[in-house]
Amino acid sequence: MNKVVEKFCNFSFARSYCEDMGNFFSYVISKHGENAMPAKFFVIIVCLSLFIYVLKKPKKKSSSCLLSRAFIIKNIHSFIPSLKGSTEDDFKMTRANLLALDNADKLLMEHLRQEFPDFVILQRNAAKMEMGAKEDDAEKILRNAFKKANNMNKPHEAYEIEMLLVEILICKGGKSDLETALTCKCLSDDSLKDARRPLFQAIIYQMQKNTVKAKECWDIFIEVRDPVRDPSYDGPLDYENFASRVGELQDAIKKV
Repeated sequence: MNKVVEKFCNFSFARSYCEDMGNFFSYVISKHGENAMPAKFFVIIVCLSLFIYVLKKPKKKSSSCLLSRAFIIKNIHSFIPSLKGSTEDDFKMTRANLLALDNADKLLMEHLRQEFPDFVILQRNAAKMEMGAKEDDAEKILRNAFKKANNMNKPHEAYEIEMLLVEILICKGGKSDLETALTCKCLSDDSLKDARRPLFQAIIYQMQKNTVKAKECWDIFIEVRDPVRDPSYDGPLDYENFASRVGELQDAIKKV
């Protein structure tokens, strides 16, 4: 049996899978004759295991889909003055080299471990994970960080982390994700003037096809945002343009 296993391991998988298996079965039968049944049974089990592994292995995201997704996220962030410039820089870097997204999760965890995390940097790392369609990993990281911040009685840190979590849930885009996002405390906390709150609510309602609520939240966003901080905004701040961008985001979510 050891020789059989050794022979199996030496077969090249660069060639046709069926051809390799056919050659291997011929080898087993010629080598072991009537005693080949145990070896054949072993090979069948191994082949089935490999087949199941291939089926369950996550598919690699296509470069075109990831770049399309990154472009849409850049557009969504362009509504937020504090994020616009940094997200544009990250998009240019991503377009030049998709490998720039590979270590975003490690960077996110590294900055979350700091005593006084820089929330702009956290936002950029979270955005990179969104661009790379790694929202599941980002959600897990942020949920753990949010729980830790609450346990350590750091309300501002918890608030900012939960805002990032809302954005991640938006980019996941599922029905339950959007419903969960709406229940987040940071979206109902009006003690701070934060334009992200009505903006994210508008995005969620628009994705849910609740255009009445989406328009209401969009109008609030227009009122609370500070135009002085963003004089160079490169697009019309109207609801129709916003709704179009949200539609593009949903299309990108479906493709990746």
